[in-house]
Amino acid sequence: MRILNILLLFLSLNLAAQDELSKEEISHFQEEMLTKANELTTLEADFIQTKKIEMITEESVSRGKLYYQNPEKLKWEYAEPQDYVILFIEGELHINDAGDKSVRNTSSNKLFDKIAKLITGSVNGKLLQDNENFDISYTRKNNLIAALIIPKDKNLKAMFAEIHLFFNGENIVEQVDLKEEAGDMTTLEFRNIKINQEIPATFFEP
Repeated sequence: MRILNILLLFLSLNLAAQDELSKEEISHFQEEMLTKANELTTLEADFIQTKKIEMITEESVSRGKLYYQNPEKLKWEYAEPQDYVILFIEGELHINDAGDKSVRNTSSNKLFDKIAKLITGSVNGKLLQDNENFDISYTRKNNLIAALIIPKDKNLKAMFAEIHLFFNGENIVEQVDLKEEAGDMTTLEFRNIKINQEIPATFFEP
């Protein structure tokens, strides 16, 4: 259950007063995102993860650091409320729970592989190019562009009913939200984002 909660990394924003993007605006945004994704070599950021369960009023808040390196190395390093590290690398999911380590092969499990690619695609923006597996629509609110992503795969949709990516004026993912089918919601906010700065190779060692 802990792993499921972690994988639901990323809704409770009010979508009212949002304007749909025109076809021209969507095309322009997608072109910019493709350029940004292709130029992205590394990303480092602080994150705040808020989990809200439908039947519980109190929210669960976690904090930590995110490290990404192209093509698909992704590390979530939780510092609060306790040490917990998740590393996606070379088709494997490595978990370090305060010294208790485990490994899962994502490439041998199609659903798990899709979840891993969904998470990395949310960080680097490439998820917006996957029209085969997702229905995607766009709106604008204030200075943010929001992408609403609905999985087509019924098994994936049972876990992620809605995925929301929020991009700032520089077309960088600033927030990722997931809404589960049961109504539970997870919001992940990125702070102190650093793009294309060197990250030591040791950061991605299991």
